[in-house]
Amino acid sequence: MSGLRERLGRLRGPSAAQVAPPTLPVADGEWAQLGAHVETSPAGSFVMRRRVYGADSVHGKYRLRELADVAQQLSCFHDRDAVVRLEELLFFDTETTGLGVGAGNVPFMVGIGFYTGELFTVEQLLIRNPAEEHAMLVYLQELLDRFTHIISYNGRTFDWPILKNRYVLNRLQLDDGKLLQLDLLYPSRSLWRNTLPSCRLSKVEESRLGFERVDDVPGSMAPALYFQYLAEKNPSVLEGVFVHNEHDIVTLAALAIHFGKLVSGEIELDPELELEELFRTGVWLDKMGRSAISENYFDILFARLMNDLESSNPADQESAILLLAAFYKKNGEYLRAVELWNRWIVIKNASIALHLEPYLELAMYYEHREKNFAQAIFYAEEAWAKLWRRRSLHRGDKRQNEVEEALEKRIRRLKSKLRKTETHSFEMTSPALKSNNTSTAKTKTKTRKVKPIYVSEGLI
Repeated sequence: MSGLRERLGRLRGPSAAQVAPPTLPVADGEWAQLGAHVETSPAGSFVMRRRVYGADSVHGKYRLRELADVAQQLSCFHDRDAVVRLEELLFFDTETTGLGVGAGNVPFMVGIGFYTGELFTVEQLLIRNPAEEHAMLVYLQELLDRFTHIISYNGRTFDWPILKNRYVLNRLQLDDGKLLQLDLLYPSRSLWRNTLPSCRLSKVEESRLGFERVDDVPGSMAPALYFQYLAEKNPSVLEGVFVHNEHDIVTLAALAIHFGKLVSGEIELDPELELEELFRTGVWLDKMGRSAISENYFDILFARLMNDLESSNPADQESAILLLAAFYKKNGEYLRAVELWNRWIVIKNASIALHLEPYLELAMYYEHREKNFAQAIFYAEEAWAKLWRRRSLHRGDKRQNEVEEALEKRIRRLKSKLRKTETHSFEMTSPALKSNNTSTAKTKTKTRKVKPIYVSEGLI
């Protein structure tokens, strides 16, 4: 029987054949070279690396202590009526063994950052093997009671759900119902998704925070380096992973300063900012309830689009004109929207590009807002002419035929409205018709006859 048990153990692998749990590696001074130490508690042990940044510490163009002045501004990032206090912010990032959110993805390093007065502390928790995960989670669990907000970069949908899964698998309770997630990835995408080549944190910090990493280990290499450490037990293998994670945590603090200053209006508006970023920043600020600040961005963008078109990329100008015009229309500022649509037509006058939006918008505006049917017909026919010039390139296109039919219907309706208004105005201004109408009005009401409807008239 014992022989059978040994053979089954060999088939399952070395870990299954062992009866006793694996012994932890002896912790001497091997982690000191990385500025780390072994943290021991009744729950177990794990490796911790702690770095403290002083009051004058600078990351890119911001001093870390500047967050104290704008931390309360971050309350607009969530719907709850909760005050944001500096020392209740926890900056959070993980390095994991994979990219999924399933049970097989393990956060082998958890990086956290927090303020104590003007000091900013970064703690990095590392497990040397799976047996240390429980102790690391217990330490983090006790720490979370101090904080009300979690600031991360894609942590709301990736890092934090993975961590919560690990608590469940280790049979630990994680009460995060009172924690508010401030994920800075979403405002970064709102502002720079069409301006920067990538919204990765390293790209954002380089282009917008003025911090450039030197010899940085990409986050995609972290799993491979961790597996190499598990095989070799050499802590120096993980030096680059520690530095990369530390930079991520400090960059989160600097990025929080940037957004805090942005929503408070403390960042000086650069008139030479790209058109796309001007518009996206204005829309984001308006969404965050900072309409007065966003209006400055829109005013500068409007002035540049109307007066300084030669200095920018034509494609960017055309796109920005349509975006800003749509925003003004949505907010009821029709006069500015009309100016922008007319400006777009002037720019694209010699082009045969099949883009009818400005013409149709102007036709709808003059029909429904100004009741100027002649002007509405003008823009509708302009759209028809542009469509007709491109007909040979889109022959047989179903979508093209639908647009043609809709335009023809619009033009017929507008001309019918115009005829009715002209006839009505003529009758109202003609003295003979006016007296005749008043004298025959009574007789018409008395001798009213029902006119038969013929099939031919119905078809017409």
